[in-house]
Amino acid sequence: MMNPIFSPSKMSTAVLCALTFVTSHVAAQESAYADLNSCVQSEQVTATAKGAAVGALTGLGASLFGGMKKKDAIKATALGALAGGGIGFVKAYYEATNTCYTKNPSWIPASNITRSATLAQAKKAAKYKPSEGIKTAIVGIDMPSSIQSGTASIPMNTKFTVLTPDDAETPVEISRKIYIIENGKEEPMPFTAGRSTEVKTFEPAQHTDSINFPLSSDFKPGMQLRYEVQMKTASTPVVTESKTVTII
Repeated sequence: MMNPIFSPSKMSTAVLCALTFVTSHVAAQESAYADLNSCVQSEQVTATAKGAAVGALTGLGASLFGGMKKKDAIKATALGALAGGGIGFVKAYYEATNTCYTKNPSWIPASNITRSATLAQAKKAAKYKPSEGIKTAIVGIDMPSSIQSGTASIPMNTKFTVLTPDDAETPVEISRKIYIIENGKEEPMPFTAGRSTEVKTFEPAQHTDSINFPLSSDFKPGMQLRYEVQMKTASTPVVTESKTVTII
């Protein structure tokens, strides 16, 4: 005979409470487009609600088969329902945005890459010689080392040079990656400030790739975000640069 503490009706109530908590937790995310904003909210609620349902049932399962007392069983259920909070909520936001971009590719922000130094200046700074052949180098990433919780977005400006022996244009593959760090654990997230990977043709010079990466409102003080940029050409190896920002 089933213990009345864990009757089907009470189990359903526990799951419903977990879903209600998560749904109320999901705040409206800032977006440049109302349609994207609406889509992200809908997808995030769906993703976190599914996670809460699994978490609630997992907590109840441990209670049922672990021989816990009533108050301990309730606590286990609550903890199970909220498992994945923190970084889990942040991940839900970026995965929701990525899902919306997949459904609506036209919403993906276009790259904002501008020339930031002349060819002569780039050659001088890199001490470039034509004998080196095609050369790409990431000069650095200009972004804050810390940012206040609740900030809408983080500016990330990557300076890089493209040089060729005959001063001809050349295609460069650019890859952008985002990682979230919490309690020393790093987890990759979808890049949602443009295309994660693209190939563009550049004239030799120094250029700046400028983005404003949206910051989920679920970031908590102490969490970190690491931005990584990789570049390569058909005849040159991958060059990589990264920088980390801490939420305060």
